[in-house]
Amino acid sequence: MEGNKSPHKKKIIILFIAIATISCVFFYNYNLLNKINYVPLDEKQELSISQEIPKYEETEIINVLLFGLDSLVEGQRSRSDTIMIATLDTKEKKIKLTSLMRDTYIPIPDRQGNRINSAYAFGGPELAIRTVNENYNMNIQKYVTVDFFSLEKIINKLGGVEIEIKDYEVKSLNNGIRNLNNLHKDDIDSPLIGESGKHNLDGRQSVAYSRIRKVGNGDFERTDRQRTILTKIIAKISKINIIEVYSLLNILFSEVETNLNKSEIIRFSSIGIRSAKNSVDELRLPYEGTYQYKRIRGMAVLVPDIEKNKQILHDFIFNRGSYY
Repeated sequence: MEGNKSPHKKKIIILFIAIATISCVFFYNYNLLNKINYVPLDEKQELSISQEIPKYEETEIINVLLFGLDSLVEGQRSRSDTIMIATLDTKEKKIKLTSLMRDTYIPIPDRQGNRINSAYAFGGPELAIRTVNENYNMNIQKYVTVDFFSLEKIINKLGGVEIEIKDYEVKSLNNGIRNLNNLHKDDIDSPLIGESGKHNLDGRQSVAYSRIRKVGNGDFERTDRQRTILTKIIAKISKINIIEVYSLLNILFSEVETNLNKSEIIRFSSIGIRSAKNSVDELRLPYEGTYQYKRIRGMAVLVPDIEKNKQILHDFIFNRGSYY
């Protein structure tokens, strides 16, 4: 009789373990998602969502605005030093990054024209999203904001990122590292870079690298560096195991501000991690040959041919062939 009961008992034990495991995972995920700094947009604020862009249900493409703040005081609102449109093509399992150069001079809704990065300082993510939607005829409704303090923690958790440092970048990079070390006097200083070549940069070094501006091709090359850092982060995430993913998300969720809700984060994170195994496509706007250098009200700015840049952006994001 005991021999007949044993397989049945084993099934019950296995079922119990399975249920307990699923419950633990659910409980952990629930607690993890509760760390998200969820900040919904003000419903009274107009986002100027384009009605010409196909909906997600038709394209399976989601666009999220990424803002990197240049505040030197943690948690302080400032101009967005980095503005990117992160595109997740859930059908093709493809990630695309579009940098919008911060010195791009465009109309700011309900204000006079200004640099695009001023919109966030004037009206937070609502005005920044509306500015992008109105000028580029987009339908963006979601955003993620991260400051440099947060980026440093995320990169350190990943064990750094490997970057090829050019000769002319070394001096500016080290100046940036010194400045950040001075801001974090209670922390251990990040070391300076001795020479050009490949280096595994820690979080603070990576932030300093992404802020280099006055060497090379100025702000154009800086946006390239910012996309390089983000692409390296995406590539590293694609290679870590599930336990490391949870550990990273534990930091990430508490360090960013977003209006993506829990269900959206679960759905898009899962697709995003799979998509991260593929190469990341990149674009920078204004596109070469589609803008003019001008000085307006004392500001050195880039005035784009907005119609051309709008077309280039749509072709890039929605797979409409190659305009550029």
